[in-house]
Amino acid sequence: MTLKGYYNSLPEATHPKTDLLRAIAKKCDVSETTVRNWIRYGFKPNKKEHVQILSEMTGIPIENLWVE
Repeated sequence: MTLKGYYNSLPEATHPKTDLLRAIAKKCDVSETTVRNWIRYGFKPNKKEHVQILSEMTGIPIENLWVE
């Protein structure tokens, strides 16, 4: 086995938080920066369909997504 072969045989690294950001961004057709703003800074999406997608993907009821 070569070094490259060894490297390629290792399992793919997973980053659950980044994977979630990317999945939401793709599903909502928005940038990852937009999704970060929703999550980190509490900005709420302008489109109700995006709120629904967030709820479905996380399992969090809509009314609890941004509890103060």
